Amino acid sequence: MAFKKAAIAGLALGWAVSVFMAQEARKPLVRRDLLVFGSGEIAAPVRDIFRPRATALPAVRRAGGPAVKSAAVTQPDAPPSFTLNLSYIGSIKSGGQIIALVLRNGQTVSVGEGDEIAPGYKVVGVTAEAIVVQGPNSERRTFPLKGDRP
Repeated sequence: MAFKKAAIAGLALGWAVSVFMAQEARKPLVRRDLLVFGSGEIAAPVRDIFRPRATALPAVRRAGGPAVKSAAVTQPDAPPSFTLNLSYIGSIKSGGQIIALVLRNGQTVSVGEGDEIAPGYKVVGVTAEAIVVQGPNSERRTFPLKGDRP
């Protein structure tokens, strides 16, 4: 009988302690103080995720942070030269149009006449032997077909 009373007293004490601990300040599962509430508008995408990355992404200002002033950008006196580096590795003729296969930064990209390979660099001519690309200063450069020729 004494054992039964001790067991009941132990259970009652355990229940009382658990009730007391449950009444302590509960920490929420989601910390609302860390959430960033915005205007609900989604920002425009920075780039097309289905195209290869041409250059480094521009800096994007995060909501809620202080704006940091950047140093003034000076414009060079001489216009930039044609800096696009690619290899013309083949072509496909489809529906009367020639699609060029070029190797750029280790990735094979298919382009047609009028397509933009990189920002400011546009394909102006495609033949089975060469591809002509126009740069940002209207400078044109011809890339001949690389590899084995029949």
